[in-house]
Amino acid sequence: MSPRPDDTTGPSRDATAPGRTRTRSSWTATRARVAAGQQGGALRPTRDALVDAAFTAALVGVALVGFRTDFAGAAWVLPAAVGLLLGILVTHVTSALRLPLAVPLAVVAVLYLLLGGPLAVRRDLVGGVLPSGRTFADLADTSVHGWKRLVTLLPPVDSTAELLALPLLVALLGGCLTYAVARRWRTPYAVLVAPLAVLALVIVLGTLEPAALAVQGAVFAVLGIGWMVVRAARSRSRLQNGSGQRTRQGIGAALVGVALLAGYLVGPHLPGGGSTTRLVARSYVVPPIDVAAYPSPLAGFRRYTEPNPAKLWHTPLLQVSGLPAGTPLRFATLDSYDGSVWGASDRANTGTATAGASFQQVGESVSTRGPGRRTTVEVTVPEGGYGDVWLPTAGTVTGVRFGGRREDELASRLWLNIDTNTALVPARLEGGDSYTFTAFVPPTPATMPASLGVDAGSLVEDVDTGFLDAKLDAWTGDAPDPWAQFRAVAKVMQGEGAYTDGGTKNSVERYYLPGHSIGRLSRFTGLAQLAGNDEQYAATLALVGNRLGIPTRVVMGAIMPASGTVTGEDVHAWVEVRDSLGTWVPVLKDSFLPDRNKKPRELQTKVEDRKVGALVPPPAGLSPPSVLQGPDQAQNATNLKKPPKKLLDPSSWPWWVRWLVFYVLLPLLVLTALYWLVRALKSWRRRRHATRGPTATRVAWTWADLMASARSYGHRPPHRATRLEQARALRGPVDTLPLARRADAHVFGPGEPSDEDAAGFFRAADEVRGDLRAQADLWRRLRSDVDVRPLFSRTAR
Repeated sequence: MSPRPDDTTGPSRDATAPGRTRTRSSWTATRARVAAGQQGGALRPTRDALVDAAFTAALVGVALVGFRTDFAGAAWVLPAAVGLLLGILVTHVTSALRLPLAVPLAVVAVLYLLLGGPLAVRRDLVGGVLPSGRTFADLADTSVHGWKRLVTLLPPVDSTAELLALPLLVALLGGCLTYAVARRWRTPYAVLVAPLAVLALVIVLGTLEPAALAVQGAVFAVLGIGWMVVRAARSRSRLQNGSGQRTRQGIGAALVGVALLAGYLVGPHLPGGGSTTRLVARSYVVPPIDVAAYPSPLAGFRRYTEPNPAKLWHTPLLQVSGLPAGTPLRFATLDSYDGSVWGASDRANTGTATAGASFQQVGESVSTRGPGRRTTVEVTVPEGGYGDVWLPTAGTVTGVRFGGRREDELASRLWLNIDTNTALVPARLEGGDSYTFTAFVPPTPATMPASLGVDAGSLVEDVDTGFLDAKLDAWTGDAPDPWAQFRAVAKVMQGEGAYTDGGTKNSVERYYLPGHSIGRLSRFTGLAQLAGNDEQYAATLALVGNRLGIPTRVVMGAIMPASGTVTGEDVHAWVEVRDSLGTWVPVLKDSFLPDRNKKPRELQTKVEDRKVGALVPPPAGLSPPSVLQGPDQAQNATNLKKPPKKLLDPSSWPWWVRWLVFYVLLPLLVLTALYWLVRALKSWRRRRHATRGPTATRVAWTWADLMASARSYGHRPPHRATRLEQARALRGPVDTLPLARRADAHVFGPGEPSDEDAAGFFRAADEVRGDLRAQADLWRRLRSDVDVRPLFSRTAR
């Protein structure tokens, strides 16, 4: 047999010798392929390549349409389109040059870092174009943690956020992998794997509102089936007279029609079709914030009264411009009562009939609309003023933009509940902070409406409020409907009740304690004369409304003064009721709160003391959150007893232990498990094929597997060659020529080899494999152990 043209004796041309010469020859071969591709015009796309590129762009582009509901506006389209086109272009060049698939993936990663700055993360750019170190850090962080942030942010996400890098990344990878499969595999069906994965990913990251059902359903199906038909036609040999071409076209069109008809008729009855709720990640991912961990502002209401140790009665808390006088400025909407406090809840996760929206992180803009006129309000916190986690807002909030020295810190941690329009900043407002919010602010009602169609239901379901029944019969009188009964109770409170903030230390009013727990409100309603402040009156009226079957909640905030300077004197609590249209109607303090100068009767207090005992505070361990504990210590009842930290709780570990476990030991454990898993699968597959099927086939497969192992150790036996030629190529490291002759004798011999012959050949091949491993260095052995290509090689016939 004549030598092959590329068989030379020089070390730089030895394709099988290990070490540095083999690396140099591989690099030389790569450069030769690149040069040959450039000279031969391989970079010029063929007709089939253009067809595959067009279908890739169309399919992946249709899948990317799902980002429309995630982002506000069309700013996501540019990074997605650029990423898709670049992914296809890079893959075409590397495929034309016959480079490994790892090359276009590496180029895509580099393009993501270089173009992610000007296309998506536009902050901290050098000269407005070049990415900086901060840009690279933001892009890397978004590629890892951005997916979770996207599904926890309130959609649609502000287009100025760095999350625009996600459409760029998905488009780059989707275009690259789809076109790479199309140009490297001839199987018609394999090309749909990557587009389907992109479509599923975008839908999972989307919202409950479909982005485009017709486009992502019917159009995607037609494009996918059409591409498979086109690729299947390439692999068929054309008939002599071409008479079957029209038949195949007709069959393809019929298949598309059947698929569309089946999707139209059967689709609504499949899981996820019809009226079934869409399965998206944001429905199952719990936002990473515990609202119950923050104290209810109503529990600290006496901080704003006079006299009190905080001395906030005349202290400027906020400087507000843009809101008319008399407009309610909301601190927090409190829609959950647990028997101790009215607090803010995350009702989207309660699973009750009254469930509403949850707290979600938002950017500078929020896509909401509400009644009233769109208003821009500027708020500044003076030194020594308002300092809490609850962000004062008004109306239906449509956007918040922070200023001051803590602008980035506050903006990155802004949470909003669009159902209650309650905003939360865990970093807590401080003196010198400022922000501007836009909102739809409705006109402020002067009085309670005489008639109102109210909704039915209750926000208080797990707390026994039966102590109100005895008073309701006397307060409501002959009122015919729930709203009339509610108005009657409010009038009784305002007409017969007295106002007190607890008085001074030696005053009779010291017996009237703060708080609005069941015990405190039972005492409040059990006396002959109601006596308290906004805290007790608003909390009781809200419980009355829910007891009457009207959804009612408490709001803590301030009534805007004409000067725009909010002080403790302007801070109040009021209630809101939900009407039959689902709108929350405010019932302000002037509709149920008695005049501040109307004090409780001293004689009543002494008589009640003799009846039920002095009003003493409950034990310290059971006291409800109140101003006596201080605003920082006043916690919701669900948070009063924190469970002890456990040894297996990572949050209780020192930082260096967490770093060692999660960034060193855990990755090493995962890599080790993957290493042994790959080795075990290859060993199992090798023995399975060597012990099953015809004995001649076992021998042929054993030889092919031995050559695959030799290639993983860095040798280059030719693929399309006889066993003797492959053995001669391996004669340098190991003499496999006798084993090749033995394999040919078993496969081409006159008789079928016995089971003992096949088993003996497998043992001999295993010994040769051991010799190859012994001659390889440590790096070659590790690379061979984790090489997964033998797992996907076809069985030799």
